[in-house]
Amino acid sequence: MNEQALQDAYTLFTSKGYNGTIEEFKVLIETDDNALQDSFTLFKSKGYNQDIESYKTLIGVKKKDIPEINTDSSLLDGSSDLSEEELLQNSLDLDKTKQQLKATEGLIRETGFSPDLSIKQDSLNKELNQQLEIVMSELDVIKKEREEKVARREKWSNRKRLSKRDPINSEIYNQLMKENQSPSYIPTRTRIAICLLTVTGIRIGELLPLKVGQLETLLKEGWIAIDRLKKGPANHKAFLTSEGKKIVKARKRDFEFLFSMKGKDSYVFTSDRKPYQMLRRETITMDVNKVMHAVSKGLPSKPNITSHSFRIGYITNLWRDTSDIEFVRQAIGHSKIDTTSKYIENLSEEERKSRMDLINEPSNKKT
Repeated sequence: MNEQALQDAYTLFTSKGYNGTIEEFKVLIETDDNALQDSFTLFKSKGYNQDIESYKTLIGVKKKDIPEINTDSSLLDGSSDLSEEELLQNSLDLDKTKQQLKATEGLIRETGFSPDLSIKQDSLNKELNQQLEIVMSELDVIKKEREEKVARREKWSNRKRLSKRDPINSEIYNQLMKENQSPSYIPTRTRIAICLLTVTGIRIGELLPLKVGQLETLLKEGWIAIDRLKKGPANHKAFLTSEGKKIVKARKRDFEFLFSMKGKDSYVFTSDRKPYQMLRRETITMDVNKVMHAVSKGLPSKPNITSHSFRIGYITNLWRDTSDIEFVRQAIGHSKIDTTSKYIENLSEEERKSRMDLINEPSNKKT
């Protein structure tokens, strides 16, 4: 850089009305192409015969680096997929650029030079403000989503949990049948419901679509097709265990009573007034739970039993009999093994000891 050339260029510029210092003049021509061109024209009028690039080198002009601005249209339409960190960095870059542009704009307005550039600065500032507002808006959305997620987790962790339900065992089942001995239609319907829930482990809502023909298959072949309410295989087959077959056989009179009233394509569970209309879930649930509450009050242990206790008892007993949780999962129709494991009761000390004894028996060792 030639200090004298810079001083001469500054003197020529001030002769045209510029009243800033030489340092401000240097900043101006480094940031304003119009001012640089005007200065070069004045300098050339005094006999300088080189090009503008040589002139810039002569007086030491260097272009200032301005941070690149992300003008991606996705920022303007709110569809940006940037991460929170990238949005923050973009916001800082925009802020820094705005500050530099304001400083340049103030210098230009102070000198009264290049009014066209001032208009451009206003337009760019407006665009930067718009981008900054969009970035801050997206940050607010991310912050709000995180707060809502934390609130949902807290609500779930503080939810009111139902007290643990006890599984149905043979003692409770027998008491349920004794409590509901009337030969009329509704008690008979309730006994059949309790029997099916016990031997198949199905949900109470899955009883409702059952038809008489399916019960006939259950009695003859030892299995029944179930339409699942939740995730799992459609038309799932529930097979009876040997104990389940005994329980069904003991209720033969109830089944025959029902078969005498209905055809094969009739729903099993209907009201006595509307024999061709499927019973509402609330009605069958109320009937079953009414008997269960009465039995629970009469037992010394006061077990907490509801209509879902049949499913809990079925899964627990099947696992204890087989020790194969994957088999239990498939038998009950769960889509995930984690769901099945939540139903299983812990083994007692006697059960654990009995199983260990079986493992330690010589006949179980490989030869």
